[in-house]
Amino acid sequence: GLISTTLPASPPQMASLLRLQALFSLKLATPRRLPSHLRCAAAVASPLPRRLPAAASNGSPEQRASETDLESGLYLVATPIGNLEDITLRALRVLKCAHVILSEDTRHSGKLLQHYNIKTPLLSFHKFNEREREPIILKRLHEGEAIAVISDAGTPGISDPGMELARLCATEKIPVIPIPGPSAAIAALSASGLPTEEFTFAWSIKKSQA
Repeated sequence: GLISTTLPASPPQMASLLRLQALFSLKLATPRRLPSHLRCAAAVASPLPRRLPAAASNGSPEQRASETDLESGLYLVATPIGNLEDITLRALRVLKCAHVILSEDTRHSGKLLQHYNIKTPLLSFHKFNEREREPIILKRLHEGEAIAVISDAGTPGISDPGMELARLCATEKIPVIPIPGPSAAIAALSASGLPTEEFTFAWSIKKSQA
């Protein structure tokens, strides 16, 4: 046993010893756990795996790879609108596993990727070069790649680059997958106290005249 004695014990002493032994056994059998706030911090800080280690999954290598790899297609990924924590776990996984990330501003988006230790290559994609980039992107998508699109904040294609590329993909039967996230319009409306049964969101682009 874990606790022993060489002297005869009275019934009360024996009961106390048995309780102590049971508590000690329970302590050894119960795994130690971090406090909830430390578990949360550790989960956010740890990098997301691009692939599962071979020992962590059963089945063939092809089956293991398919568990974390993305299907080919264009992923429109919503990004934070002011706080780097306002991003979904699904968005982080897509950004981690994509072959390339199309970014409105690579310097701005680099801060987000660095914060979450994401090493996926960035490729600039904005209103001044999107027409030039589109044929190359479509070719890579047809070859089976998974490509993510992000803007500086919010959802690509909504007041940001991405709308025309999504239209071209739909025309060529390439899957377009939205990864939802924070919305400035909805966030402002929810806190405004205004009626929300019906509302209109409108935006416009002012073109400079030559």
